Amino acid sequence: MPSVAAAMIDKSDFATLIIDGLSGGSRLEGFASVFVALLRELVKGSPVSVRVLAEASGQSLDQVDAVLRQAPDIEYDPAGNIVGYGITQRQTPHVFEVEGRRLYTWCALDTLMFPALIGKSARVRSLCPETGMPVSLTAAPHELCAVEPLDAAVSLAVPQTGIRQSFCCQVHFFASRADGDRWALRHPEVEVVSVEAAFLLGQEIARRLAQSAKVLLPTLDENHP
Repeated sequence: MPSVAAAMIDKSDFATLIIDGLSGGSRLEGFASVFVALLRELVKGSPVSVRVLAEASGQSLDQVDAVLRQAPDIEYDPAGNIVGYGITQRQTPHVFEVEGRRLYTWCALDTLMFPALIGKSARVRSLCPETGMPVSLTAAPHELCAVEPLDAAVSLAVPQTGIRQSFCCQVHFFASRADGDRWALRHPEVEVVSVEAAFLLGQEIARRLAQSAKVLLPTLDENHP
């Protein structure tokens, strides 16, 4: 497998790997419109029907259905409504609280890139898998605030087929860079970076998705937490 360091020589190149994994091979323009709309609906805290998603994305039911068939690991409730894809209404280790609603994400990087796409700040809490210590922060669409501990770090991996298993299950917050490096000794497929570096990567992914979806990201002045 190529190293994360090699893949991250250019943030744009690594962003492409992430987006390709999320889209499952779907045409990017169609996928991005549906994905961004889905995130904005999921963050409201209720299951999302395919019809609501079609209306929110401006796509036909057939177009949305085609995208969803390609999307790996999408989560449905028994009624066939969507409850998770990146942002999820099912519990994970990564709490993503938006406007008082307790949601979750599939991985640490999700918490850093989704605020820009949903246009809202999120309070994030997770546990370091190496020490069990809590890591918390506030992620606004264009900035990080209140990162605790100050030396917190994030692990990254190169996504393969099945992004949730190959990527998300390897992408965690750590209480310190040293804690992350110890964990990485047992997981040589990952590289540990600062929270700030992961946030910048998340910003690049969000920018690319928004551009493809033809939606505007919020401006900095509108989004102080």
